[in-house]
Amino acid sequence: MHLKKLITNLTRTDVSPLILRLKGEKQAFTFEDIEKESGIKLTSADKFLIRSVAEKKFKMQVVCEAPENQLKFFPKAKELS
Repeated sequence: MHLKKLITNLTRTDVSPLILRLKGEKQAFTFEDIEKESGIKLTSADKFLIRSVAEKKFKMQVVCEAPENQLKFFPKAKELS
């Protein structure tokens, strides 16, 4: 029995509004927050795209939180002030 995996095809135009909304609501956010906001399970390709857009377009800092081993996205230090 084969299980079908739901593949999402997020694009930069899908990702940018999600990041903007979460960036406005929270100090930092994770992939779990993005999954809750979008209502879809993210694939590895989706996560790569989100990380790329967050770092390059929004100039966000990505930090790996040790206990959960979860990536968190933060505004860069100069944006905090």
